[in-house]
Amino acid sequence: MATILLRLLLNPAAADHSSAAVITWETFYKSVRAEGLTFSDRLKSLDSKRVRLRGYAVNHPRLDGGLFLTRFEHEDPDGVDEHDLPFDAVAVLWKESIELPPVPRRPTIEGVLRLGNRRFDDDVVVTITIEEAVPVYREKED
Repeated sequence: MATILLRLLLNPAAADHSSAAVITWETFYKSVRAEGLTFSDRLKSLDSKRVRLRGYAVNHPRLDGGLFLTRFEHEDPDGVDEHDLPFDAVAVLWKESIELPPVPRRPTIEGVLRLGNRRFDDDVVVTITIEEAVPVYREKED
């Protein structure tokens, strides 16, 4: 019992592991054209469901209550105000009721998938958001 409780404290998503579908960057879109993006059928079928994704945490721009994830490392070495996130960047909004431990540079996160344009601040728009997110940590063997 203590081991299960410790796992839940260290890994708030542990209770949801079996229900989260794993998504990958390669399967986000059916097409990417000048006219716009078309989500893949699989991604559309997972809208509003729990998913798991691994990516690179972006330090700049910052997102209050979350972070941006990208497929490849993405940083603005100059830290200027203007920044361009990749078109497939994902906004991750943390679950409010958890104490968030340090997030690794390349985290795996789990949360509820939301598709569609969403604006953050004045100049950041993403097409994919993962809400009620928690970081997923590997369980260490005893």
